[in-house]
Amino acid sequence: MIVVRSCFYPLILIVVLVSSSCNKTYPTGRFGDDLNFLKQYANPIVLADGDRQIIVSPNFQGRVFSSTSKGINGTSYGWFNKRIMASDSAKQNMSKVGGASRIWFGPDQGENNVFAEIHPDTKKEVRKAPKDLDELPFKVLEKTNTSIVLGEKMHIKNVKGFDFYVDVVRDIALIKRNQIIERLKIDLNQVDYVAFKAKTTMTNIGEVNWSKNQGLISLWELGCMQPTPQTTVVIPLRGKATDATVYFTPVDSTRLNIKNNILFYKADANYLNKIGTLPEHTMPYFGSYSPELDLLTIVRFRFAGEQDYVNAHPENPEPFRGDVINVFNDGTWGDIGPFGPFYELETSSPAKTLKVGESLSHVHETYHFEGTKDVLNAIAIQVLGVDLTTIDNALP
Repeated sequence: MIVVRSCFYPLILIVVLVSSSCNKTYPTGRFGDDLNFLKQYANPIVLADGDRQIIVSPNFQGRVFSSTSKGINGTSYGWFNKRIMASDSAKQNMSKVGGASRIWFGPDQGENNVFAEIHPDTKKEVRKAPKDLDELPFKVLEKTNTSIVLGEKMHIKNVKGFDFYVDVVRDIALIKRNQIIERLKIDLNQVDYVAFKAKTTMTNIGEVNWSKNQGLISLWELGCMQPTPQTTVVIPLRGKATDATVYFTPVDSTRLNIKNNILFYKADANYLNKIGTLPEHTMPYFGSYSPELDLLTIVRFRFAGEQDYVNAHPENPEPFRGDVINVFNDGTWGDIGPFGPFYELETSSPAKTLKVGESLSHVHETYHFEGTKDVLNAIAIQVLGVDLTTIDNALP
C-alpha cells in the first residue's frame, strides 16, 4: 500500500513556462550546442577530463548547466531553460533557469518559507524568490582544469522576517575514474561516464545565532535532467517503507510503486508531480534509468541520519519534519504546465542552529553512465540493488 500526503500550491517559483506542447517524446541536445548557446549569455567555464566535461557559470552562482561523457558531440545530460537564458530577465531570474546542479535554500513553503514575503498593504503572503538567489553572481576563488571554487555573501529573509546573512562557497569538481571505482565499487570498462560533485558550504556571518523559533534554512541542491517516456527514478529505502511524500497532484501505481523497499517513480515529463522521502526512509544515494538514452544516472549525497529537515509541505504542520530527497516531474495538470520538459533530482542538507561563525556543508554528487544494457545492469545492481529488467517492469 502507498500512503501519500498530497498538496498543490503555485509553481511559478519552481520553473517558468517555456512550452505549450504535451508531446510524449522530446529531442535530446548535443553538449556542444548547449555550450555554444551558453557562450552568448552565461560566461561558461568548461571543466574537462578528456571527453568528460561539465559547464559551470560564475555569473549564475556556480551552477553546473550540463555535462557529457562523450565530448562536444556527446549527449547533453542536463536541462536548462533556454527561453529565460535568452531573455533580458535572465540575470534577475537565476533561481528559475534550471541546470544540472544548482543551489537553492529551503524551505519554499510553510511557516519558515524563504520564497515568500508579506505584502505591506494586504498583509498577505506573496510568492517571491530571495533577491540574492535571483540576481547575485559569484566570484571565482580557485580554478584548475577539473575543479572550480566560487562564492559570495548572501542575504536570505524568511516569511517571519528573520534575516539570514551567509557566506556561501561552492566547490565544483569532476570526479576521477579511480574515485568513481572506489566510491561506487563498480567496473568502468566498456561504459562512457562523467561524474561531478557539488559541495556547498554556508557560514553564518550575521550577528545572531540561529534558532528554530526564528526558522532555519537548509542547503538545497537541484538537478534538472533530460526526460524520456520510459525514464524511471529508483530510490532504495530503509526501514519498512510503505509511503512517500506526494506534492501537487495525486499518483497511482502507474507512476509510483514501492516494491521490496525500493521506490520506483515515473519521470517522463508528462504529469506534473513531486515526491519526497523522509529521513527515516532515506539512503544516501538514488538514481534514474532512461532506456531510450542507454543512460543510468546515480546521485550520491551527504546524509548521516539526521532527523531535522525543513518542511515544505503545507499540510504538514511540523516545520522540521521534511524530506531529504525530492524528485520533481514536469508535465501538465489541468491548464497548468508544462514547464520544461525535464525531471529534477534534488537533495537537501539538514537544518542546523548555526551560531555566528559556524558552517554547514552539503555534498551532492552526480554520476552519468552511458552504455549497453548489460554494462549498465551491473552498475544498477551494485549501486541501487536492483536490475534493469525489474526497473523496466516496475511501472506500466
